[in-house]
Amino acid sequence: MKATFVRWLMGTVTATVIVPAVLLGQTGTILGTVRLEGPARTTRLLEVTVDEEFCGKTIEAQDVVVSQGRLAHAVAYVEGLEGEVPSRDYSLANADCRFDPPVLVASAGSQLIVSNADPMMHNTHLNLWYGARTRTVANLSVPQKRTLRSARPLRRAGVIDIECDVHPWMHAKLWVFDHPYFAASDETGSFEIVDVPVGNQRVTVWHEVFGEKQVEVTVRANETTALEVVYKTDDGEATDATHE
Repeated sequence: MKATFVRWLMGTVTATVIVPAVLLGQTGTILGTVRLEGPARTTRLLEVTVDEEFCGKTIEAQDVVVSQGRLAHAVAYVEGLEGEVPSRDYSLANADCRFDPPVLVASAGSQLIVSNADPMMHNTHLNLWYGARTRTVANLSVPQKRTLRSARPLRRAGVIDIECDVHPWMHAKLWVFDHPYFAASDETGSFEIVDVPVGNQRVTVWHEVFGEKQVEVTVRANETTALEVVYKTDDGEATDATHE
């Protein structure tokens, strides 16, 4: 009787142990595409007020970068997940009187490396939003043809506005995440988020001009889920996203 009870108890305990899917290797990949439909947008020109001899009189804005209908510099991330965040270096360049890239994604705890390829000084000023207020995260004066490392890592998740105090038309965005499930669309409008736990996941896609879109996707073990998000130029809002 005692042996029978022990076997029953062990079977009960075993049945109630829940192992997270990610520990079982049950993860998949989200492969996304961001498209822009509608009438072609006129390139927006920014007035140059300093260092015109090098920068010229105007600079093309980088807020809408499109190639063959694909939209670059959109931020995509999976909501509600936690995961180990690897620490690494992320690069931001001051080049040709603009920031490159204009939208950067990074993980909390990482370092920002700021370079200056231009023949004059740039000032890279980072402000993190706290509700309706901002706080300076870093303020780097970068001499010509130099590269600097930020004194402190990017400690907090959030959205950081980047501007050059010397050249007021220069702006960029830095998204900092406390999980590894994020990406930004490249020049082909593509992004990839790997090792996503299986199941129904909510993906948020954000673009500086066209706003935010959320879509549910189903991630399957060892498979790639295709996700397409379409923005339209005529109304500035995202259409329905699709995934396979």
